[in-house]
Amino acid sequence: MTINPRDYDLDELRKMARQRGDKNGGLADDIPDPANLEMGLEDADEEVLAGSSFRSGLYRELLPFLSGDSHEKPYLAALPETYAAEFVVFEWLEFLLMHSGYQGADEALAYYESIDWITERVRSDLSDYLLGIDETATNDGNDLSVDDHMLSLVYVAKLTSMT
Repeated sequence: MTINPRDYDLDELRKMARQRGDKNGGLADDIPDPANLEMGLEDADEEVLAGSSFRSGLYRELLPFLSGDSHEKPYLAALPETYAAEFVVFEWLEFLLMHSGYQGADEALAYYESIDWITERVRSDLSDYLLGIDETATNDGNDLSVDDHMLSLVYVAKLTSMT
């Protein structure tokens, strides 16, 4: 069963981060797999928890961006026009290319637009940036995982905080 990133908007991530933070002094080390949350299981098995350290790190990165209630969709309405933001954009796009190739990266951007993480203008700008990135490190044909989409949300949050 595939996990849909649409199911994890910032409000839901805020709620899960607060619950985890209350239990663990602000750190989210025991995040269960979202597949288990989606199926309604209260406790994830130990195998799932052992593989969630990367996901826990993603939640930790999102925590600073989740502290307000002012986030509305689309989360990223325009790309910030700073050198630091451009660096984050290229880092994000290279990540998408390395994990899914050009077609997969472009499809991911279109998907993020469809679920209102980014606007059409941002998607268009990001697609233009994709054309300027070296194709030697791409990984065509691979699908993005839930963790890949969560990391994309971290990049969206970082860019949103720079506007």
